[in-house]
Amino acid sequence: MLNIKQIQYFAACAKTGSFSQAAELLFTTQSNVSKVIRSMEDDMRAQLFVRHAKGIELTLEGERAYIHVQRILGNIDELEMQAQPLAKSSLCVCFHPSSWFADTFVTYYEAHKCDDLHYQVYAADTHEIIKRVKARQDDMGFAYVMQNQLAAFQYFLSRNYLEFEQLTETEVNIYTGKGKADTADEGDFNMSQLRLIQRFPDEFSPDNYRNLVEENGHSAVEAETVVVTNSDYIVERLLGSGELCNISGADLSGRDPGYSSVKYTFPGEGQRLVYGCIRRRGETLSDQGKDFLKFVKGRFQTL
Repeated sequence: MLNIKQIQYFAACAKTGSFSQAAELLFTTQSNVSKVIRSMEDDMRAQLFVRHAKGIELTLEGERAYIHVQRILGNIDELEMQAQPLAKSSLCVCFHPSSWFADTFVTYYEAHKCDDLHYQVYAADTHEIIKRVKARQDDMGFAYVMQNQLAAFQYFLSRNYLEFEQLTETEVNIYTGKGKADTADEGDFNMSQLRLIQRFPDEFSPDNYRNLVEENGHSAVEAETVVVTNSDYIVERLLGSGELCNISGADLSGRDPGYSSVKYTFPGEGQRLVYGCIRRRGETLSDQGKDFLKFVKGRFQTL
């Protein structure tokens, strides 16, 4: 029969991907962690981790066990919270850096600032969003993905016991600073002359712009990425200088027309951007989560 110590040690190992790092979290030794995990595998008659030189990785049986372990630890947390009768409700969300989403959250907060709520709002890339939602650090995550990558993205989510609810679909644009926009006509647009400021790319987002433009016959290989950042504020300010360009989604960027203008919209099937909500599969959102998701959906109707 499993015990709570095995469950806690297993969760720490799954989270860190390392016996040594798990030992640090648990204030014990690596050999003790390894011993406890081995006893858990013996009790379950299943191999939970693949051991290799660079660390450990969950097996298929381990992934299945991790789902149940997260629920068990979540239930323990809920029991502990019940022992605190004055504890406040909370709403935890993560999102791709976006001034549009930031404005949406601020508007929501202003409308609910008298409510007895605590908020946690975290900006992250796609993989970090998936990791946080899966690990129950956040109730939900908001992410954008290229339309031609949607099937692969949904498969990746399903492997992590998550699901994606599409909220909107929009174009992918090249935004230029005001000064640069006035110097070139649409017909003279030359990708090789671009100096870009982009967010940290991943395979699902338009920040991985090289694949996107190549598929449309426009070579961006010669385009120079001058600045890479996870700050939407820095993107806005440097676009305002008039020198740099940025590739991102229409509407979702929240671009200030005083900073930039659209120079080019990528055509072609699959070259649009899908925006949606990542949630744990089969689980119901809290009342606060449902209300916030409803608010976000309502904001799209005003675009």
